[in-house]
Amino acid sequence: MSSVSLIDIINMEYSLGDKILSKNRALTTMRLNNTCKLFNKITKDEISNHREEYYKVLLPKKIEESIENKMFAILKNPNNTGVYKTPNEYEEELKVFISHINEYNYESILEKMINIFKDYVREYYLYDNHTGRYCMFGILMNEYYNLIKYRMKYELKKEDFNEEDDDIYDIIVNYDYKA
Repeated sequence: MSSVSLIDIINMEYSLGDKILSKNRALTTMRLNNTCKLFNKITKDEISNHREEYYKVLLPKKIEESIENKMFAILKNPNNTGVYKTPNEYEEELKVFISHINEYNYESILEKMINIFKDYVREYYLYDNHTGRYCMFGILMNEYYNLIKYRMKYELKKEDFNEEDDDIYDIIVNYDYKA
């Protein structure tokens, strides 16, 4: 996290900087600078105290954005030549995200990824080769399956699906995923 300094405040809001520097004494300016330092310390401590909560919310969103960006790149250019990222850049980005998953947030993030995956499976079979959405949801479904199975090293089980999702589980088990 970047820290906020008095200079950052002055750069962001010139009129505030003008009031701080021209209409105050040096002692007041020093106190304002110390306040900025204290604010940085408080926010740093707060973030470190709630880091796992942040990861449980933000990390799945970043993973989802990365997968969706890859999907759009594939749809725009099936050869994937320089549109979004090279496959290696995409793989590296996912490795970084996955490296932030630890024993404290693994279950929560896995549950979110499985739920997103189930939604894409539903959408894939809802459109059943009638529109371009079929292709889009197929790509997303494959990417999430690969993420869960190969990156998060989790094998989907019947217990991951409730009674309403039994048909989804059957589809998932019988579908031929591309690694």
